[in-house]
Formats: sequence, structure tokens, C-alpha cells
Amino acid sequence: MTTHTQALTRLEAIPQAGSLGARVKGIDLAAPLSDYTLAELRQLFLAHLVLVFPGQGHLTPAQHVAFAERWGELQRTDAKGVEGQSELVKLATGGPKKPADPDMPETQKLARADIWHSDQSFEATPPVGSFLLARMLPPRGGDTMFANQYLAYETLSAPIRAMLDGLRAVHSGDGFFRAIGRDPAGAPVNIHPVVRTHPETGRRALFVNRIWTRRIDGLSDAESSMLLDFLYDHAAQPEFTFRHKWTEGDLLMWDNRCTLHYAINDYGNETRVMHRATVLGDKPYFL
Repeated sequence: MTTHTQALTRLEAIPQAGSLGARVKGIDLAAPLSDYTLAELRQLFLAHLVLVFPGQGHLTPAQHVAFAERWGELQRTDAKGVEGQSELVKLATGGPKKPADPDMPETQKLARADIWHSDQSFEATPPVGSFLLARMLPPRGGDTMFANQYLAYETLSAPIRAMLDGLRAVHSGDGFFRAIGRDPAGAPVNIHPVVRTHPETGRRALFVNRIWTRRIDGLSDAESSMLLDFLYDHAAQPEFTFRHKWTEGDLLMWDNRCTLHYAINDYGNETRVMHRATVLGDKPYFL
């Protein structure tokens, strides 16, 4: 009876910023979700790009995975995962800092969360999005920022949009492979449109980022660097962003196809522990 009543009641979504982000109230993600509620959540997700679900700290790893699985096939980790859930990754950051390695390759230096990026854009089919649950937070700091890449594209002038619409960019995972101790020669390298069409909304979004994008295909190095630097700066303008201040038990999901994000590393030696599930995506295209 409760499930039926929930299915007939619209969820309350409170916008968190002018450009993207909404807090969803009145839902327990540990409970089975009706198809009606899931469809309603999908519409909120497509409209707001980032959804915040407060008070979900009671979720078990299995329940976290079960909710994420309702959105698509999940990425599996080579490691043992969290409590036997191979689809769930533990992200523990902070603690004592290691001395900087002066010989570290530049691409490895970029492979970090505190630079604007979309996740794993170097894959042939980058993720749809992630489901990140705050398990342990520092006493201060550790916010995450998101940037709306629909707006980043739509606010460009018509001539610049027309130029970008025909371009493609090379994305490489060599820095990621170096960071995790794997041979960078085996890292994925893929070419994606600089502007991608969202497969569900039909809207266009910028799809380049400073961590994984290496160059624009067909341009000289100088031309590519100049254009990419302009796009990186434009894509993260404050007017396009939402900054989330975490509370333990918050679960966030974001659309990796039309947002960038930035994990602010301002908590020193304190510890920050998050659990993340990631939904597999499809090949970016432009129409």
C-alpha cells in the first residue's frame, strides 16, 4: 500500500543553483522503487543533470548497487569492490601527502579529480553517470562542483558553434593507466565529437576536458592548444556551475554526458571516503 501511494505522489525536487542541480526529498533509496517513481526520477535527472539524495547513509553496499542498476549496466572493478560488490568502488582520499615526483609525466600529473573533467571520456563508450555516496567526510572542505555543458555550448556565438560542430577530439587514458600502475601503451585512445548530442534529450553539449582530451583532430598543435584552452576556460564559468557541500549520507548522481565536475582538494591530511557506482554508456555522436 505504501509503495502504491508513493508511486502516485510526485517527488519534491528543490533546485540548488540557477544552472543545474536539484535536491530530491521524500525518498528512501533502500526501498524498492516502482517503475513510475523511476520514470519520474529520470525526468528530474534529465532536467537538472545532478540529483542530490540526502539521508541515504543507511544504504548497504548491495542496496547502493541495486539502485544504480536500475539506470543501466554497471561498470565492474578489477578489485574486490566493497563488501563483495564488484560494481562499487571505494574512493579514499586525503591523508599524508607524498613528495611530488619531478619526473612524473605530464599526463599522469593531470590524472586527478581536482581538475574539471568528465569521467573516463577516453573510453569508446564513456559512462552515462555515477552514483556517489558520502561515507566519511573531513570536518571542513571536500565540496564537489559541477558545470552544465549544455549552457557552455549554447552560450557560444553562432560562428564558433558552427566551427565546433564539425570537429572531433582525441581522448587518451594514458595518464590514468600511469596513475594506477599499468602500462600506458595499453590505455584506450578514442576520438569523439567536440560537441556531442545527448541521446535522451537531443540537446548539444561541449564534450572536451582538460584531463583526458589531448588534441583536436586535424588541427595543428598550436591551433588545437589555443582552441582547447579557450573551451576549458569557457566550460567552467561560474554561471554554469553548482557547488555541493557534502553531508555524510548524501548520494549524488550526475549526467556524465553533459556535465563536468571538480572535486575540491582543500582538506589537507583529513580523510574523505566515498563509494561510487558507475553506469556504462554508449558511443558519443553529433547530430
